[in-house]
Amino acid sequence: CWSLLGTTNSDAFIAAGDSDEDYNLGQGLQLLPLLAECLDSTDQSLRRSAGECVSLIHECRLNLGMDEEEAANRTERAYRRGSWDGSEWEVLMDEVKQRIAELSVESGHHMSKKDKKEQRSTFRDFMSTIVDDEGPEEIVNWRGGKVKLNSWQEIIKLNFVRHCLQGGFQVQLMTNETLQAIFGAVFDGSGMPLNQLEKRMYMSKTSEAAKAADKAMTKQRRTRTNVKNHFLTADGEDI
Repeated sequence: CWSLLGTTNSDAFIAAGDSDEDYNLGQGLQLLPLLAECLDSTDQSLRRSAGECVSLIHECRLNLGMDEEEAANRTERAYRRGSWDGSEWEVLMDEVKQRIAELSVESGHHMSKKDKKEQRSTFRDFMSTIVDDEGPEEIVNWRGGKVKLNSWQEIIKLNFVRHCLQGGFQVQLMTNETLQAIFGAVFDGSGMPLNQLEKRMYMSKTSEAAKAADKAMTKQRRTRTNVKNHFLTADGEDI
């Protein structure tokens, strides 16, 4: 995903410049027209991915106009060179902001109740950054500690780890020092060691992590078996 790769680069690499300036144009700015088109797609996951990318680009753009004192207080914005105002992207970003606002309240019979709820929640988060210039906030708690995220760069990274680990995400945050260091985990001193009940919940063969791994293995085994046993009839149809 482009947004995940984007978190590995500097703000300037993603969102610096204008086409008539001397230094290199940010890679994210070159993608803005395409992302704007994706926001009109009928594919919900594509719209969400596009919104996430625009949120990251906008965040990087704003960060370019912040000094250390401003960065300490995200509710006070004096962006200067971090603004879209007066740039060639101003009109496009106004259109993107309007579309993001529409998606945050969209309703209709073409979407299920669950999909509408999920889209509204997701695009309200995007709107807070893109329209209102406010940073996101997500807190992940576990027994004895928590991780507090205040930027799209952090949230995108954490969501990738969460997707990879599936049911093992929580226990890894509790026990994996590398993840704790990456995301700046904060501890209250009451989190270690795990009691017997928590060990059964998170580490036993009946834990959610173990069940998820077993389910994935079963699905993979079934797929291999189906491929092995697959054959065609004389009519060329599957049986």
